[in-house]
Amino acid sequence: MPLNLNPLSKIAKFLISSNLSSPITLQDFHAKALKDYGINDCWPEAVLKEAKTKKENISKEKDALETFPFVTIDGEDAKDFDDAIFCEFSDNGFHLKVAIADVSFYVKEGSALDLEAAKRTTSVYMPKKVVPMLPEKLSNELCSLQPNKRRRCLCIEMDFDKDGYIRSYKFHRGIIKSVARLTYTEVENQIINGVKDTDYAESLKAAIALFNKLLINKGYRGALDFTISEPFIQTNSNGDIKHIDDRKRLSSHKLIEEFMLAANISAADFISQYAKEGVYRIHEHPESLKIQRLSQVLKNRGINWNGSIEDIENISEFILKLNKRDDAPILNMLILQSMQRAEYSTINKGHFGLKFDKYTHYTSPIRRYPDLLVHRMIISILNKEEFDYEGLQLTLEDCSEKERAAEFASKQVIQNLLSRYAKQFSGKNFSGYITGVKEFGLFVDIPKLFTSGLLHVNDLPNDFYRYNARHQSLDGRRRGNKFSLGDRIDVFIGDIKELEGKISLYY
Repeated sequence: MPLNLNPLSKIAKFLISSNLSSPITLQDFHAKALKDYGINDCWPEAVLKEAKTKKENISKEKDALETFPFVTIDGEDAKDFDDAIFCEFSDNGFHLKVAIADVSFYVKEGSALDLEAAKRTTSVYMPKKVVPMLPEKLSNELCSLQPNKRRRCLCIEMDFDKDGYIRSYKFHRGIIKSVARLTYTEVENQIINGVKDTDYAESLKAAIALFNKLLINKGYRGALDFTISEPFIQTNSNGDIKHIDDRKRLSSHKLIEEFMLAANISAADFISQYAKEGVYRIHEHPESLKIQRLSQVLKNRGINWNGSIEDIENISEFILKLNKRDDAPILNMLILQSMQRAEYSTINKGHFGLKFDKYTHYTSPIRRYPDLLVHRMIISILNKEEFDYEGLQLTLEDCSEKERAAEFASKQVIQNLLSRYAKQFSGKNFSGYITGVKEFGLFVDIPKLFTSGLLHVNDLPNDFYRYNARHQSLDGRRRGNKFSLGDRIDVFIGDIKELEGKISLYY
């Protein structure tokens, strides 16, 4: 397809238009994302009324768990504290207690709160806005494991050997009183500079020691650990981006992740033994067609990877080798795109990415409905009561679908903000990588702006281009120009439609 227009003249026009102020607000981005993905941020009156009637209803008698210095570790802006931890050294290794908010005590099956939570299935987190699964009276207060407040929990106690492998576990309900609300940054400082002398000091020392064992085991089992560039956005009072940086995964993040994984696999093991049907978080093996395409794309980049059964099983080691390359984030993204999506199911199919035979979600019942179902299932087993399995698979399929909608809505608002931020660079040149190839053009990721845009085929160098599905490339028939997935490419920022989150690029 021939090039019809001079891109430099287009860029000049967009430079002029970019100086015009836009009346579009962050609230407009929120409203559009919620509408596009069918997310309701209004509460039915019956739900709010029921939430108001909820009381702590905690007896004055001290619970055994209250004698332990539990702490929560979350982000600076978090308000819904699902989990608290306590760890100690034992004669045989480690003992870890993970207390999870007992949402099922307050949200009874079939109640107005439950029916609304079942509709929403998940909390939605967007920049400067949260649409919670439960009203704030519960999500941020009664159920949230706030510091120095007595809170109900469903606790799992796990015994690990000295190498960090789980030897036994048990579930029970109880009451905790968290002694501190810690942030990831605070814990990271203590991991690096030494644990401070506090009520929870010995617990944190044991937690760090156990975490180091779990991290080694993660490597042994071959769990996938992608290096993906993700923006950490700082906004001003108007919601506009004032600074973007690469989001860093701290050791403190990984510590909590590993402890929650341990709790989740224990919960999966428990329900697999005693429940008629399970609530599993499954991640199936990659589809063969996607693996074939990935293999071809990597070979085009000079990387020999055939996508054999052995290659797939050892993909975690392969990713580690790739991470030494300058284009590692893009290659990681291409590999991630070839993976299946994780979802919920009553049938256990294992978790390919985490390399677990059984896995579920148990640790976030404030913000995820499947976790609440797992809690009810565990409690019914402990109390030797019947659990209603009717329609469970359909419920889980709905949870998977709405989880995707929540994720896409959040990403859409982030893309809106990034598009607005990119306006100031209209007409400027950036280096990028081709992350998508279609008949109509190329999707190009621009690492410095943490976003991507479309380079239309009409704006490529003058040639007649044919889409090559096998090699994921646009091949010029006349002049031999070729643009392939993963290629580095220089582009100009062109037209930007911030409400649509679309950025047009020019070559």
